[in-house]
Amino acid sequence: MGRAAGSLNRDHAETRNELARKLAQRLLSPGDALPSLRTLAEGVGVDPGTLRHYFDDRRGAVQAAMETLLPLGEEQKVRALQLSERPAAEGLTTLLVRVVGAWEGLLGAMHATGFVEGMVDGTVGQAYVRAMLEPTLATVEALLAEFDRRNELRVPDVRTGALALLAPVMLACFHQLQLQGRACRPLDLEAFVTSHVQGFLRGYSAPV
Repeated sequence: MGRAAGSLNRDHAETRNELARKLAQRLLSPGDALPSLRTLAEGVGVDPGTLRHYFDDRRGAVQAAMETLLPLGEEQKVRALQLSERPAAEGLTTLLVRVVGAWEGLLGAMHATGFVEGMVDGTVGQAYVRAMLEPTLATVEALLAEFDRRNELRVPDVRTGALALLAPVMLACFHQLQLQGRACRPLDLEAFVTSHVQGFLRGYSAPV
């Protein structure tokens, strides 16, 4: 029996997922910002018509690529939450030092790509927020909630606390690395983290 009109091949989802993973690798590789659909297709070894078949358009292709990054966030979440077993100062400092260390690799590329793509297309921006930014913040929120539960910190609003902790470090990393600020105004990122955590702990210290 032939395939019904309008139905999909059985391997459609598998092929689509594989293309999305390859697109994510292409987007995270050094190269032109905002590559065209044709450039993306060339980067994964297919023609533009193939990407249109599986993703409709460039927006759909980039969204699907970003969504493949969710499992990476889950792996990092498990590792980060283990820091709740340490004292708050040590756990938060270790977390942010890891962020700085990873930023020169995949982590920085992921967030830079998400920002660039998301600023141009709000729908893609929502995909970035769902796949990368919010999972990262949610992990920090969970960590702060545990330190609050143990009365090491007092964090009445963990969402605000997570943004207050993470945003300055992300900005410092963007400044130094993606924007090449280290060439004109270098910053010792690990020393910055130490100073930042000290200030954060003073602001969110638990009452004695």
